[in-house]
Amino acid sequence: MTNIKAKSRAGRRKAVRRAFAFCALALAAASSVAADLRGFVSEGGAGVLQFQPCNGAVMSQQLFPIDDKTPNGSLRSGVGAVRQIMLHRYRPLYVEMRGERGKTNATAYQFQRAVGTVESCKTLPRDIPSNMRLLAAGEGPSWRLVVTDASAALELPDKVSMKLPAAAFKTAGTKRTAEESVPRTYEVQSADGTPIRVEVNPQMCSDGRFETGYGARVTLLFENRVVQHCGARF
Repeated sequence: MTNIKAKSRAGRRKAVRRAFAFCALALAAASSVAADLRGFVSEGGAGVLQFQPCNGAVMSQQLFPIDDKTPNGSLRSGVGAVRQIMLHRYRPLYVEMRGERGKTNATAYQFQRAVGTVESCKTLPRDIPSNMRLLAAGEGPSWRLVVTDASAALELPDKVSMKLPAAAFKTAGTKRTAEESVPRTYEVQSADGTPIRVEVNPQMCSDGRFETGYGARVTLLFENRVVQHCGARF
């Protein structure tokens, strides 16, 4: 009888350990952070988007079918919008996105930017630093919102710049896979006391003039003004 009870207790302990291990794995999977993916996208059979990553200056010869989980299918919409105005619309299109790449496929959670003028991995754009957390810009009037790890500023015409608290944007550019598609709002105050509301809505954004599409529409409300345009990082 004693041996039976001991074996029963040992069995329960193993079951508890297995349950804890399963929960830990589930939590790790749920909180995984998407990685930045850079490369070229083309359309394969049955309309499936395929990804060819850049390995340094060389484009991978392997094609990774993309599971497009971007909000409102913004990846496919962005690729389609840029292709319509591309000069060389049948070659692979350079795309920046956040997602996961497996051994045989890729999953896209956030579409950031597609640029039709990039021809190869040797000529990748280097205009956005790796520490950029939020980047949006528009015209009429001209404005630019730049948020990095250490600083934030709203740049306006006539060289006017409003300094903003970078800490207020701490979640920008660091979203986890389950949160990539969630619209979000930042309520901040400039160094001179001006309240500014920043609304970021993940969706395809393009003005239809240049060979570029973006993954978010950004709206700014300040000083009784409303301006909006596209975000390349968010």
